[in-house]
Amino acid sequence: MTEFDVSVGISPRQSFESWAAFVAGLEAEGVRRVWVIDSQLAMKDVFAGLVVAALNTTRIGLGTGVTNAVTRHPTVTANAIAAIAEISHGRAILGLGAGDSALYGIGLKPQTVAELEDAIVFFRSHVDTSVPIYLAVSQQRMCDLAGRRADGAIVMGPAQPDLVRRQVEWIEGGLKAAGRDRKDFEIELMATVASSPDDVRSWASTQARLLGQYRAFPASLLPFRDEIIASAESYDYAEHLSTHATHSDTVSDELVRALAIVGTPDECAARLRELKATGIDSLIVPLAGRGRLETWRKIRDEILGQIIV
Repeated sequence: MTEFDVSVGISPRQSFESWAAFVAGLEAEGVRRVWVIDSQLAMKDVFAGLVVAALNTTRIGLGTGVTNAVTRHPTVTANAIAAIAEISHGRAILGLGAGDSALYGIGLKPQTVAELEDAIVFFRSHVDTSVPIYLAVSQQRMCDLAGRRADGAIVMGPAQPDLVRRQVEWIEGGLKAAGRDRKDFEIELMATVASSPDDVRSWASTQARLLGQYRAFPASLLPFRDEIIASAESYDYAEHLSTHATHSDTVSDELVRALAIVGTPDECAARLRELKATGIDSLIVPLAGRGRLETWRKIRDEILGQIIV
């Protein structure tokens, strides 16, 4: 595993001028791709952010991380990602998901697997094939869909090796069913890394909310079942991924450590080696709060450098 991406949102408090400098800084620091969050109640517009990023960088990949086929009509999204591909000279990636915070926050439900499959088919026929389609996945049927229809998968959920290994197997099952070659498909794991639980508590609360929808908990998380359900019930979508979110207080240090990669650099590197062994190809590191470039440099130099092969 030698490729590392970042996931970021554009806070309402951040100017687009500041955003431009930040993305240029990520490119200078060697980040392969930036996945920009699409959650309209909590973040600035993803496509406006991608335009600014495209005009202020020359190499870094630019993805929606992730958008959906509901809050914008699919024709609008197809038109927008085509524009990003043109402006960036071929660096655009369409990251797609069922909806989650963007839909729950306005009283709608995420798309079903069948609806999302229809959306992928539409985008594949209306967006140039030079724009890869990556699907955000967590549970079995969505993992299978990614393997059958998408160009890559963004594995979401807790950074627990037993669960990630299962998710990789589900994706590979979809690839096999469709007669596709594993080497032509990328599996990315989104996992946050920090030295202290407080640094990633907001991210962990989001993962707890997602886990609250699971029918079957991974064995490693069964001791936290009641806490996860309580956290999911208190979630405020208007504060999605905000480092100031009040719902983050419902997540204990122990649960944060179970969901995220937290500890000393050596401890974090050891956990990442376990995750690497599950079969993932690359890692997406979410960055939140102030000093994100400095956070990235620290993670890269102290932790990721230990697992590059």
